[in-house]
Amino acid sequence: MPFKKSIVDVMKRLYASKYISVRDGNVSFKPKNQPFFYISAGQVKKNEINVDEIVKVYFEKKENPYDKDITGKYNLVFENNNSYHPSREIYMHSYLQTLTENYNRHTFVVHAHPPNIISYTGLKYHKELSDIKTTFPELNVGKIGYNVKYHEAGSYKLAKNCFDNLKGNDIVALERHGSLSIGDDIDKIFEDIETIEYYTGIELNAKT
Repeated sequence: MPFKKSIVDVMKRLYASKYISVRDGNVSFKPKNQPFFYISAGQVKKNEINVDEIVKVYFEKKENPYDKDITGKYNLVFENNNSYHPSREIYMHSYLQTLTENYNRHTFVVHAHPPNIISYTGLKYHKELSDIKTTFPELNVGKIGYNVKYHEAGSYKLAKNCFDNLKGNDIVALERHGSLSIGDDIDKIFEDIETIEYYTGIELNAKT
């Protein structure tokens, strides 16, 4: 699998679907059985992103991590021959990509800004994203975790709350900030975002 190109393709697909604006969103991918992952660079145009704007990040286990070390159990080492820097949401991705249960599988982490999901969970309404499955029980989507409360973008606190709420689930909403998904099948990840975005839009329009 051309790992960097897979991220480029996802970012362009998100932009084309209007789930991110030109400099929004971030995607990472970790190959199975490897101590590194790739992540989109920060502040690049997602409609024009190319493989040179994907950063390789190695994770090395800390010798003596503190129990309350909010930076996680790993040191992150960025590929030194790349002039681009990772997305500022690097810790949102690294917390999830370094999970032991993800080591033996290909893993995508996708952060998007779907407008209906944002409105449904943090602007027009403040509903749990999982409520959409109560309204439409026939929806064939993955496990939806509890919404992540609003924290500053790029902060350790946001990363830790995303980790807590997404662990064991497939997608969560971030209050006033979008969605976060994890899985080994990028087509299924995208399908779930698309389905939830569509049906939250139906409910929003019905209550206008």
